[in-house]
Formats: sequence, C-alpha cells, structure tokens
Amino acid sequence: MQVGGSGNLQSNINVTPLVDVCLVLLIIFMVITPVVQMGYLVKVPPKAPPGTPIDMSPDQIILRLTADSRIFINKEEVTRDQFPNRIREILKGNTSKMVFFAGERDVDYDTTMAFLDMARNAGCGNIGIIVEEMAR
Repeated sequence: MQVGGSGNLQSNINVTPLVDVCLVLLIIFMVITPVVQMGYLVKVPPKAPPGTPIDMSPDQIILRLTADSRIFINKEEVTRDQFPNRIREILKGNTSKMVFFAGERDVDYDTTMAFLDMARNAGCGNIGIIVEEMAR
C-alpha cells in the first residue's frame, strides 16, 4: 500500500507562491512611491556665467594673509600690531558678523592658525574660510 500518490517524481516549480510574493511587492512599491517622491519646492538662483566679477558688498570683511606675513583687511594693509585694534574698530562690538579669511597657498599651517587665533581674540566670532584664489 502506497501513501501519497504515484511513485513518479515531478520536477515542476510551484509558481503560485512566487506570483503571490511578486504581487505583494508590487503593491508595496505602488503605495510607497508617491510618499517617497514628496519634497519641498525650492527656487534656486540661476548660475552666474563664468568670469563674472565677485560683487563684494561694502560691509563684507575679508582678512587676507600673504606668504610674506602681510595682513590685509579687505584691501587695506595693516601691521600685525595694528590688526587687533583695527578689526575691533570695524566690528564695533558686532562679534556675530561673518568675517572671511583668505590665505595664500604658501602660508604654513602654524602661521595661519596663529593668525586665526589672533582674529578670534580680537572679536571675530564667525570666521569663514575662502578656498578659491582671490584676485587682487
């Protein structure tokens, strides 16, 4: 007496569970796709054409340190002794104003960090670093 059918083995794949899983995945992706595509509308300004001169506003402060240790505040050259008083005078207690630093490529790290420490001690609370070459 045989239990379980004839003795022939069948090598057919049962496709019904595969189709069920695929349909469930399809429904999940159909439901999630609109949620994922939601975003914020942002108006991005157009790119400036290459070669456009940088428009520096009159209240923007750029500190520049040259390889021969000369210090410039915007285009005005100051000595190392005059620098703290001059930057305090420019900031006039507004330590939250953004100040930009542009150092030349040949200035070593220790000199740059000493200059930035001197600027911070003089009242520059927010210092941004400009990494592009500045036109003189």
